[in-house]
Amino acid sequence: MNLDLLTILLVTLLPIIASPGPANILYAASASSFGIKKTIPFWLSTNMTSFFQTLAIGLGLNLIMQLYPMIIVVLKYIGVLFLLYLAYKFSKFSVNADKKIDVLTFKDGFVIEILNMKFLLIPSLMFSQFYTPSDSYEQIFILSFTLLLITLSTSMMWMLGGNALASLVSDDKMQKYQEVFFSLLLFITAIWLGFN
Repeated sequence: MNLDLLTILLVTLLPIIASPGPANILYAASASSFGIKKTIPFWLSTNMTSFFQTLAIGLGLNLIMQLYPMIIVVLKYIGVLFLLYLAYKFSKFSVNADKKIDVLTFKDGFVIEILNMKFLLIPSLMFSQFYTPSDSYEQIFILSFTLLLITLSTSMMWMLGGNALASLVSDDKMQKYQEVFFSLLLFITAIWLGFN
């Protein structure tokens, strides 16, 4: 991949990848509530899952989803329900600070990424714009790995931002407002995804 193509790829995908979405909001919320170290398993899981999803799309899952479009609809609404559950979970944490909320786990990362329909659009867009069919799978792996590097770095920025926010709002009252804010963001994202 030459530098010009990489630049165009970054300019095309970076705004979509870095924009607020289910996983990005959860990175910030988790790092804010539990710190970066405890968010790492969730972060690794979502990024590993997205890498395998990208490979699957590059290797033909996109064709299957075009043949059976109901798969996308079903996954979309399961994902919306899961986001609403997470929004509820975070809101309960903010209302009752004495009640312990569990840190997001590796398993949670897998579930959220499998159901993250926003992400599936990204490799579909990437392959439709930057993949040139050939006899080799090398280009699919290069593009998939490039996307992985972008998602790893942008999701880490969301975690660092959430962690920095936590240090700014160190008193209990401000932390409650912050948790309500993240809960509302997840709720709004779920509703928006449900209607689009």
